[in-house]
Amino acid sequence: MTMVWTLGRGAIFTGALLFASTSAQAHVKWFAPYIVGAPPQSLSIVLKDTWFWIGIALVVVFFVLTRLVEISPLGNRVHDALDRSTDVLWKRLDDYVRVTVGAFFVAIFSVGGVYLTPDLRTPAEWVSWLQLAIAACIFFRKTMPLAGIGILALWLLAIRDYDLFHLFDYLALGAGVAAYLILEPSKNENLRSHRFEALRWGLAIALMWSSLEKFAYPDWFYPLIMESRS
Repeated sequence: MTMVWTLGRGAIFTGALLFASTSAQAHVKWFAPYIVGAPPQSLSIVLKDTWFWIGIALVVVFFVLTRLVEISPLGNRVHDALDRSTDVLWKRLDDYVRVTVGAFFVAIFSVGGVYLTPDLRTPAEWVSWLQLAIAACIFFRKTMPLAGIGILALWLLAIRDYDLFHLFDYLALGAGVAAYLILEPSKNENLRSHRFEALRWGLAIALMWSSLEKFAYPDWFYPLIMESRS
């Protein structure tokens, strides 16, 4: 069960990283015009939004249905099949994550002039070189903690130029990746055992925050609904 969750989220994490490395935008910004410095909509207005509550209802329904399938005999068979088919990857999961994160930072370096993600622009060229150094550190276990610290440092630097609300998009996932990089080479096995847990929590919170962004900035999101209906 743990392996299925890890690999499933790992696959999503990989897709998210690769998509981010080739796109000039992020989250809903992939598909709609946006202004990074725009203030979010107030909480009171969000709570009055019918689509907000419809979204929550749909999430709850699909979560319950998925859980019912998961605990059924069919779910057990699916878990066993996934365990067998992903056994090779599971044995090399640390290598898989390190290569994925390293490739992402190489891609960000090639884009140039951004903090951690293509929609956070910066004129400082040294930031790109720092991200290349982070990628290099990931491929050596002794220097992996330096890469984690570097990711957190870049997030803090980006706060100078961008609103904190937008930086929350990348705090959870960035912190999760940084925690993984710091914990993975640890000689304390008790600490090291939490490395994937930190990664899963970071990804889960990042996805939830990204969903919240759709309602904090409905002007970015609703045109996509209307376009899909036309």
